Amino acid sequence: MAQVSHLHWQHMVSRGAQTAWNEIVVGYEDLEQCIGTIILTPKLSVPTEPEKFCDALNYIDRPPAVAIPNITREIWDALSRWEPRIVLIEVRVEQLAFEHFKVLINWRPIEDIAAEIRQTEVQLQRAA
Repeated sequence: MAQVSHLHWQHMVSRGAQTAWNEIVVGYEDLEQCIGTIILTPKLSVPTEPEKFCDALNYIDRPPAVAIPNITREIWDALSRWEPRIVLIEVRVEQLAFEHFKVLINWRPIEDIAAEIRQTEVQLQRAA
């Protein structure tokens, strides 16, 4: 295996498509993958870190007036706590269909001297 020359990296996670076992993500892609992983992994699902991650999926079958503020709060709290490498700017949630929400997260790397704001989209929905 090739030597990894990055301080921050992780194995590439692919939902649905095949990913080679030795592919990694670095830089912005690493941060975006962490954001998605934190949002889509329920609390208590990782035995070694039961409080880590996010309970946003608990609200996707609620009315929008209840779901949207709770999903927003859950995501904001989880990302603020579990991803110290980013500055969170905004979390925007919109309902696309019953039990299907789109979340737009505006953020920037904490050490980004240009303060370039990035946006990551995460889809929240029940597995079919």
